[in-house]
Amino acid sequence: MAVKFWRRPLSGRSAVHACNGMVASSQPLASQTGIHILQSGGNACDAIVAMAAVLNVVEPFSTGIGGDAFALLYVPGENSPKAINGSGYSPRGLSYNYLVEELALVQMPITGVIPITVPGAISAWEMIHETYGNLSWEDILQPAIKYAQDGFPVSPVIAQVWNELVPKITSNEGSKKTYLINNERSPLQGEIFKQEALASTFKIIAKQGADTFYKGELSGRIVEFLQQENGFIQALDLAEYKAEWTTPISQEIYNNILWEHGPNGQGLVTLLILSILEELDIAQYPHNSIDYLHYLIEAKKLAFADAFAYVADPEYMIIPLTKFLSEEYAQTRASQINPREAMRPIPPPLKMGDDTVYLTAVDKDGLAVSFINSLYFGFGSGVVDPQTGIAFQNRGAGFSLIKGHPNQYMPKKRPFHTIIPALITTSENELLYSFGVMGGHHQPQGQAQVFLNLILHEMDPQTAISSPRFHHDQITNTLAIEEPIGVEIRAKLRKRGHNIVDCVGTNFGGGQIIHYNSSNGCYIGGSDPRKDGQVNGY
Repeated sequence: MAVKFWRRPLSGRSAVHACNGMVASSQPLASQTGIHILQSGGNACDAIVAMAAVLNVVEPFSTGIGGDAFALLYVPGENSPKAINGSGYSPRGLSYNYLVEELALVQMPITGVIPITVPGAISAWEMIHETYGNLSWEDILQPAIKYAQDGFPVSPVIAQVWNELVPKITSNEGSKKTYLINNERSPLQGEIFKQEALASTFKIIAKQGADTFYKGELSGRIVEFLQQENGFIQALDLAEYKAEWTTPISQEIYNNILWEHGPNGQGLVTLLILSILEELDIAQYPHNSIDYLHYLIEAKKLAFADAFAYVADPEYMIIPLTKFLSEEYAQTRASQINPREAMRPIPPPLKMGDDTVYLTAVDKDGLAVSFINSLYFGFGSGVVDPQTGIAFQNRGAGFSLIKGHPNQYMPKKRPFHTIIPALITTSENELLYSFGVMGGHHQPQGQAQVFLNLILHEMDPQTAISSPRFHHDQITNTLAIEEPIGVEIRAKLRKRGHNIVDCVGTNFGGGQIIHYNSSNGCYIGGSDPRKDGQVNGY
């Protein structure tokens, strides 16, 4: 009798199954660190901080302590998930008038010292650890210290992106000294790369806690360096900062609750997209069929138009979230979609970056963390302190300079943010999925597509994250579609007025998913093949 050989699934990877704990990140060394932390008696919160720190080392253009972070936590026994806003605000010493009158800017720059905002990530890390962590702060930072001090082999995807960012690196002396070999080239695939300055910085943080970053030894060096670079962040900007516990926003969609981080993040966009699609009964159309894709794309355009017009630091929002999340609003927006013709979207006033890491962890007790950490654009502002190894984010580029806009630049204000972790629970608040999709403005549209893959099409996590996606660019009104979505579908979309472009060079993001399987109490995970991601469980 012939053996029926096993066939690899269409996703190209198999979903990972484990019962005692699971982690997923965009880099294998980070994922291995997370699972080691869990096996050493740590919980999901310990694992997430340890992984985030390692990613600062092994994927330095995407993330780090010079950036921001957002988190959603599912805590067993609580009535609903918790949220942490680890995004920093603009410096008090930089005024709107200086930007528009003295510098004559019409939009925020994306490099240099002007878009540097107070980094919030390390405060968010410590808040997560202090509240729920099991292991010591020093212990969970040791893997990052080791990789920074001893070096790590650069993976193919990271080597490629690093090389593409060489022109940006060379524009700043600190960046060049920190991230280039002999100040000349990026590391090659497989080459061992060390970051000894960053290792020293992590050692200080491990001993002194996050306070040193905002009020102590490191804060003094940060302010000194940025002032040397003609920057605007002052000691008081750092000293007054602390990440905040916030209330996540949610919507019941197809009998499941999708949880997102509220403004100043763009989680509202995902909820709007899916609420509009439920009104249109997207479930009636086959997966990635012409009507399915058309309605998804059109709902995305409307949701982003709302976000670009109204989302800002929550203290400056002029329309309450309850309006956007109402059934009436979803019905109104759904009625504006022409089933046969693509609309022209409202161009956004912002150019968004796409370098971010998403990671998630769950432990044997059911504690789950959905986490995202970012420098915004590749290597953030491009400004790097060679003495500390800290790359500073350029989140201020997310502000608008349109006078009167809710997201208008102001001192000590949080900008519009792209990074959005997500959770899905049952209506009884039982965890179903911890997931996220990276990639700037791809995040809400990627999340919406993945949500539908999981909930409507009942795909396992690996298939759902690997499945081909579209990416619509709101500025150019262009549409990129991944294979194997075929020529026939593309031709029909063109006929409806969609401007389809080659997908080469388009950022389709990357993502991770962990699913809690209530039937056996175990976990199922998937990691995006678009990056170096890996799921580990035990």
